[in-house]
Amino acid sequence: MEPISVLLVDDNPTFLRVATRFLQAHESVNVVGTANGGREALAKAQDLRPQVILLDLAMPDMPGLQAIPRLRELSPQTGIIALTLLDTSGYRQAALSAGADDFIPKAALNTDLLPAIQRVAQVGRSDASAADTTSPVDSGSVSSVWRILVMEDEADLRRLYCKALRSAGYEVYPAGTIQEARDLLARHRFDVFMCDIHMGTDLATDLLREQAPLLAERGTLIITVSGESQYRPICEEMGVDFYLEKPVTINSLVTLVSRLTARQSYYT
Repeated sequence: MEPISVLLVDDNPTFLRVATRFLQAHESVNVVGTANGGREALAKAQDLRPQVILLDLAMPDMPGLQAIPRLRELSPQTGIIALTLLDTSGYRQAALSAGADDFIPKAALNTDLLPAIQRVAQVGRSDASAADTTSPVDSGSVSSVWRILVMEDEADLRRLYCKALRSAGYEVYPAGTIQEARDLLARHRFDVFMCDIHMGTDLATDLLREQAPLLAERGTLIITVSGESQYRPICEEMGVDFYLEKPVTINSLVTLVSRLTARQSYYT
């Protein structure tokens, strides 16, 4: 597979040099260009068409929060990862709301950056494939759009999961809390309910037990997700359709949902 093309944007020349050296040491990534601000990033993104843009939020000529929406409009399929020294929930939410696919504090670049690049690049490939092929709904492989509820308390993961599933042709509803998911279940019938086990201080298993009669009546397929393997036997005992262990790759998620919905269509 070709290395992931990356555009690195930061007004600090030392950081650009160090980050470029770090990324170029990995064969899976190719830094195709650098920019020292948001305005230069817009021009280079149009010329270079990178798969992923790494963008500092604090830049004098055009702050990252202003550049992100313009980059998103210019190149919708390009993954955007916000970088910052200020690791706060407010900055994270602002970056994701502006259109970033992920948010990485600079202090965590050594451990978190490469996995994030791979995640958002996978979503970009899914978007491109969806644009070049007929969706399951258009091709007639299913009679209607499958409706999926995604419950995940990490905003960046929730955004990635939803974006990938929408690109695959599904109608997706996000929920960031147990209560949001409960309210959506009360208003809509879902074909698939994908839920992270740990939702803050709450557990999705409690919601699944509470909603079990309704989910069974509607024939909702249930996918549970967790980074802790001890929940697998608990979920299997509860009768969930599939258990995914984090980290979840975008390709594996879309493939799994496709197989589960195809199997359900065959038996109904």
